[in-house]
Amino acid sequence: MIKRTNCQNCQTEKRKLVLDVSGEKDVYLDYLNLRGYLNIDYQKVKRQYFQCDSCGLIYRSPVLEAREKETLYEHFRDIEFRGENKEEYFRRIISLKPEESENYEKCKFLEKHMPEKGTILDVGCGAGVFLYTFKKYFPQLEAWGVEPTPGFADFAKEEGIHIDEGYLTESTYRRTFDLISLIHVLEHIEDPKPMLLMLKKYLGPESMIYVESPSVKDIGYLPPSHDRFMCQHEVIFSREVLEQILKEQGYRPVVSEDFISIRKRNNIRILAKLL
Repeated sequence: MIKRTNCQNCQTEKRKLVLDVSGEKDVYLDYLNLRGYLNIDYQKVKRQYFQCDSCGLIYRSPVLEAREKETLYEHFRDIEFRGENKEEYFRRIISLKPEESENYEKCKFLEKHMPEKGTILDVGCGAGVFLYTFKKYFPQLEAWGVEPTPGFADFAKEEGIHIDEGYLTESTYRRTFDLISLIHVLEHIEDPKPMLLMLKKYLGPESMIYVESPSVKDIGYLPPSHDRFMCQHEVIFSREVLEQILKEQGYRPVVSEDFISIRKRNNIRILAKLL
């Protein structure tokens, strides 16, 4: 059963409708239903995005229950769904030319902020394609990742990148990192605050976090049928709202900007330190 929700950031019920995707297909749910992993008649449910009157966060209602989310991410990269296996995906992305690679562009953005030595942790690292490019761009730095989808990052491990399978918790590591990246992660989380609070345990006084997420500017820019407005994306940030959430959790934005990605998507990125 999918569940209805209010703003999890500030717990208020006052809101306004900003996007209705009730009449659109959700290819993730279609695949999971077809394979028998879930049985959700989602077309009978109003699926909408609301803007909170209090904090301005845009959030989806309804969202998947916890068990349904686990099923979604367990099968997120199935070959039957994506049309390519995990290795094919990994090889395709890392073979992109620099001018075609969004991961290379991220490294260029981060270049002047990186220490001479240290370690990055990429949370929700997927196949490890960003970490692969990061390691090539910054060979003096160690690259670590954590990813819940089973077997997704195996080929990055073969390239010497340290990746742990599972969700990041307060007990996953007993160390700090010089940079923690959250690249298209927070939009998958109903309430970003617990994640941001937990990350502080893994940061030293001079450490930074790099957050990248889809922007509200895609509402009206992309059609409501687009992948960005399907069940996996539970919140959509504006740069101002994401900055405020970071500040409330004890972070100081160092660089904050809206940008359009190589694939012509509106994104936000913020590099921040602890207060």
